Amino acid sequence: MDHGHFLPFLRERARNLSHKLRLRRREPWNWCLQTASLAIAPFGLVTHNTALLTLAALGFGLGCLELPLPPMQHTELRRLLPWVERLIGQECAWLAQPLTGRKKRQTVFMVLGAPVLAWCLWQQDLAPVGLAMIVPYLLYVRRKNIENGIKP
Repeated sequence: MDHGHFLPFLRERARNLSHKLRLRRREPWNWCLQTASLAIAPFGLVTHNTALLTLAALGFGLGCLELPLPPMQHTELRRLLPWVERLIGQECAWLAQPLTGRKKRQTVFMVLGAPVLAWCLWQQDLAPVGLAMIVPYLLYVRRKNIENGIKP
């Protein structure tokens, strides 16, 4: 395959893979597995526990595969399904939004913030982690106050 046909082929394959992964992320079992894996990762980073980090990575990776599980509504976890579907819907709605200034800031914050947060957890420097958790909440309160006519 010559260079002129190879790059478009790779782009098409990457687009197909990206589409498939987005669809898998919308499956309740996959979403739950990946989210639980992301919740385990900080504990592995803080404690330098390679078993937890490996478990988080494996869980996230397995969440990208087609899981041979019964539909969630046919299991004991069916009570969680409305909540999980609502969160999946919110995630999909955010992804479907046009790229506004606010979404750009949120994306940059996530892309740059995640590695910095991981590094701080690994270094066991919890002050920046606390700030990373409280600052978005304070910005949310500020925005709500402005919407309600309260001057900051």
